[in-house]
Amino acid sequence: MSRERDRTDTDAEWPGPVLRATLDALRDRGALSEVSLGRVTVGDAVALVELAAGGERESRDGGRPAAGLAHLPEDASPTPPADVEGLLAPLRPGEGSSASAARALGARSLAVATLNACAAPLLGWRDGDPMALLDPSVETVATVGLFRPAFRKFDGVEVRVVERDPVDPATVSTPAGVSLRSFIPAEAAAAMEGADVVFVTGSTLVYGGIERYLDAAPASATVVVVGATASSLPDPLFDRGVDVVAGAAVDDPVRTRHAVAGGACGTDLHDRGVRKVYAARDAPATIDLQH
Repeated sequence: MSRERDRTDTDAEWPGPVLRATLDALRDRGALSEVSLGRVTVGDAVALVELAAGGERESRDGGRPAAGLAHLPEDASPTPPADVEGLLAPLRPGEGSSASAARALGARSLAVATLNACAAPLLGWRDGDPMALLDPSVETVATVGLFRPAFRKFDGVEVRVVERDPVDPATVSTPAGVSLRSFIPAEAAAAMEGADVVFVTGSTLVYGGIERYLDAAPASATVVVVGATASSLPDPLFDRGVDVVAGAAVDDPVRTRHAVAGGACGTDLHDRGVRKVYAARDAPATIDLQH
């Protein structure tokens, strides 16, 4: 997960259409009913929310873990509420707008992790790394956030990185044949022009502005939203033109909890109770939403 600075996009842009649609869809599917807060674990760079189901919900979900992860911005200071509705409160317009930037970002991270936890029992992801789906012959790759796997998958490509703080290409190790250029968010359209593949890190769901990045992606590009933070219902992202959602499923919340508490994040979690998964827009049968 990218360790971006703690500056937010405008409050008016957050939560944005994608998160609002996700929340509405989860409510429609009954994913927010009969659930209570299990525990919240705040690590150095990621937050973990675990939920407990009761009654009919417990039987319907078949004991599948209801746990979700989300990127935690640097210097964010979340104060976990005591219940699920409190965790989701920042998703309501106007909530938390007067909070400090660090506190607001912490609350956003917990809200997104809670959405992911509510969705977890409903999802039938495909296992594996969606990078294998991509044509290795592409020439131009754009990434929102410094997504290093994009450097390893391809050869002989130009990688354009959109980051809040400009990236010095000399400080980033890339394979031979891969050139890197840095852009700021205001230059996202220029960075994505002519790109064959666009990666958008799930941390944009916490910072805000993911819709602007998706709108800037060329219609001809393969668009991938990637990261554990993007592990909720994929349909709102598919509706915005995303081709692949590459997330993470928490299979062993206890192992993951200990890993998060110990400072693990990103790929460090993949062998600590977290499984790499994905969903593709052109294969809707792979998404098994249990009503």
